Amino acid sequence: MSSSIIFFGSPDFAVESLEAIIAGGFEVPLVVTQPDRPSGRGKKFTPTPVKAFSQEKGIDVECISSFKGTDIVGKLTGLKPDFLVIVSFGLFLPDSVLKIARKGNINLHASLLPAYRGASPINHAIVNGEQFTGVTTIEVVHEMDAGPIYLQRVVPVEPFENAGDLSKKLSGIGAELLVETLKGIADGKLKARPQSKEGVSFAYKLKKSDGEIPWDKDAIGVHNHIRGMNPWPGSYSYLEGKYVKVHEAEPYSMTAVDSQPGTIVDVNNEGIFVACGRGVIRIKKLQFEGRKALNVSELLKGYSVKAGEIFSSLKGS
Repeated sequence: MSSSIIFFGSPDFAVESLEAIIAGGFEVPLVVTQPDRPSGRGKKFTPTPVKAFSQEKGIDVECISSFKGTDIVGKLTGLKPDFLVIVSFGLFLPDSVLKIARKGNINLHASLLPAYRGASPINHAIVNGEQFTGVTTIEVVHEMDAGPIYLQRVVPVEPFENAGDLSKKLSGIGAELLVETLKGIADGKLKARPQSKEGVSFAYKLKKSDGEIPWDKDAIGVHNHIRGMNPWPGSYSYLEGKYVKVHEAEPYSMTAVDSQPGTIVDVNNEGIFVACGRGVIRIKKLQFEGRKALNVSELLKGYSVKAGEIFSSLKGS
C-alpha cells in the first residue's frame, strides 16, 4: 500500500516536487497552498503555480493565509496522512498540524543546511558568490530550517547563472531527493541525523529595496548582486533621476579606475561600462521604467546614455 501525503507548497519551485511525488506512486489526497493573489499589470487574481498544477491533476486544494479561524486542522486530521511534505509553502505549521502525520513532516530546503536557513537561500548564495549550494531534506521542527537532516545533494553554481536559473535546476534535483527521502523513510531504511551547530547562516526574506545595486562593491560583487536578484526583486538604480532595472551584466575589469562608483566610463554597442568600488562592470541588458528590457545595442537607438553620467542610489541624486 502506497503512503499518503498531504503536500504544502506554493511557487514554481514546489511544482516539480509535487509532480515527482505523484509519479513516485504516492497518494496525494490534498494540497494546501497560499490564496490567489493579484498579479500582472491588470492585477488579475491568479492561483499559485502549485494550485494550478493540482487542479489540472484533479487534486483537492485548500488555500489558506493562516491556520487560525479555519477548519483546516480538522480536515487534515481526518485524512490520516503518513507524511506532510512542505516545499516553499510560506507559512509555519503549528503544533496542531505537525502532530497529524504518522511517519513524519518532511521539508525540502534549497541550500546545504545549516547554511542559508530562511526564505531566500538561492538568492543569498549567488549574491555571496558561492561556488556550490544544494538541496536538503529535513524533519520539520519548531526552529526554522533547523531539523535533523535526511539527505543532501551538492550542486555547483555556474558563474553566470541567475537566481531563476538556479532555482529551476535545484527544483528538479530537489524533487528527486524528496522522493528518495520519502521512500527511504517509508521502507525504514533512512534515519535523520542532527544538523551541525557550526556553519549556521540565515537568508532573510528579500524586499523590493534589496534589489538596489551596491555600486561600491567590486565588479564581481556587483555582478553577483545583479544575478542574485534576477528575476525578483530585480536589480535597480537611478540614472540621471530615472529608475532603471539592470537585467544582465558581467565583470569587465578588476583594475581600479579613478571614478566614483556608479559612474559610466564608456558606452558603445557592446555595453555600458560602469565603475564599481573596484573594477568595471559591463551592462548588457537594461530597462527604463515603463519600457521593455533591451540589449544595449538596441537601447542606444532610442536613448541617449553618455560617459560621465552616474548611476545613483537615490532618485534625483
